[in-house]
Amino acid sequence: MILLKGERRTSSEIADLLGCCEVVVNNWLKRYESEGIDGLRTKPGRGRKPVLDADDDLPRVKAAVAANRQRISLAKAELEAELGRRFSTKTLQRYIKNMVLAINESENVPQRSRARKSTN
Repeated sequence: MILLKGERRTSSEIADLLGCCEVVVNNWLKRYESEGIDGLRTKPGRGRKPVLDADDDLPRVKAAVAANRQRISLAKAELEAELGRRFSTKTLQRYIKNMVLAINESENVPQRSRARKSTN
């Protein structure tokens, strides 16, 4: 947007080229003029807050999953009752996957070696 505006294009032309509205173009231009390139960065705190907290909820999630190892829907129901929050099964699956990845990275757990393919 900034480069296109530097070519003396109008905000409506830029909006048409980029598939957004003129107000968005003008807002970005104002942020750039007032704060420079740092004004275009996404500021912390944007977006939806996580439903499950990495620090506070991890022990409860571990206990619920351990008690219901093969039935994530039962673990989800138990957690919803305990935490007083509703969330989808996908949210719980994503949380577990991200926590396993974080734990593995922090503990330097080696990745599984892949079986070699034979060239016969």
